[in-house]
Amino acid sequence: MNTETIRDRKSVRTYEERQIPGHVMQQIRDFLNQDDNPFGVPIPFFILDAKKDGLSSPVILGANTYVAGKYKKQKNAEVAFGYSFEKFVLYATTLGLGTVWLAATIDRKAFEKAIHLEEGEVMPAVTPLGYAAKKRSVRENLMRKGMKSDMRLPFDSLFYSGDFQHSLKESDAGIWKTPLTMVRLAPSATNKQPWRAVTEGEKVHFYEVKTKGYDSKSTGDIQKVDLGIALCHFEIGAKEAGLNGRFLQADPEIPTAEDTEYIATYELEKSL
Repeated sequence: MNTETIRDRKSVRTYEERQIPGHVMQQIRDFLNQDDNPFGVPIPFFILDAKKDGLSSPVILGANTYVAGKYKKQKNAEVAFGYSFEKFVLYATTLGLGTVWLAATIDRKAFEKAIHLEEGEVMPAVTPLGYAAKKRSVRENLMRKGMKSDMRLPFDSLFYSGDFQHSLKESDAGIWKTPLTMVRLAPSATNKQPWRAVTEGEKVHFYEVKTKGYDSKSTGDIQKVDLGIALCHFEIGAKEAGLNGRFLQADPEIPTAEDTEYIATYELEKSL
């Protein structure tokens, strides 16, 4: 997985009605069994058969295979889920498979039953898995247009230098240009792009800008899941840029708006 994978990956809602080969499915199982995240939160994954498990989504055509994940309610769970699930989504892209994050437009009760969701557990999202049809359905084209799926906020509206008073221009981003560009390309629920980042020397601090209505009992705070996706993209971009660092949580206490919450910090490793 690299920045090219991030750039190439598109949400797919219309699939060819053909089976994924057995050897490819084994690669997927192997990947899911070792998929992890920087927060150490266990994320069990499930490969589901739509026909056998009685699964459906009104926005998906042609797919019979789905992948779902869940977590037990705990600190950092949503961010960890987003990071781990996006790692899988990008891995599936390298195998030539299509995916799309689905949280609201699914028969949630059927999916939760299929993965044996228990009290205190949450299933934020699922994805179909298969080969993209050569032509999108009319419904899919309308959805993409309605959500402005290919639109992204300007670089200097998302990223800052030192504090939230100083916007960061792409031309001034230095070593952080590639990883922040990958954050900007991340998918998010209804394309709200809730991530913000503040660069501070050898650190980058990440924040969630909350939108009302995106935190529920069934999905958890879905915008924190979006932040996990953003962190996954950032790390891939950082590695490709030759940077070696880690995620930690140490709030720099930069003044923020009331709707903005600190999530995590990426810090470059100190050289010996």
